[in-house]
Amino acid sequence: MSGPPPEIIGIWLHSHEDDTASTMVFRPRHYAFGPARWRDAIELQADGTCTWHGSGPDDRGLAVPGRWEDLGDGRAQITLPTAAGEPSRRRVQSWTPEMLVVEK
Repeated sequence: MSGPPPEIIGIWLHSHEDDTASTMVFRPRHYAFGPARWRDAIELQADGTCTWHGSGPDDRGLAVPGRWEDLGDGRAQITLPTAAGEPSRRRVQSWTPEMLVVEK
């Protein structure tokens, strides 16, 4: 099989209720979330691009384009630009069709 696994492609919403001290948990859009004012999201595309959808300093939505890569063995890395100029890299520890676990 070539290319990224199809279960990781798509829009993942932050399930802050499932976070741990060291990880952030994301779930697919169809997941039955409890009520929340806002949920950050990460959109992963098959071509290796991604978009982080978060809230800006004034609470308006903010979309930050980035890249992601499949590292093999069920791991991936997300790279996003920062205001300081140094890229922010986050490791995806694991994923299933129902959960994406990202290091904080």
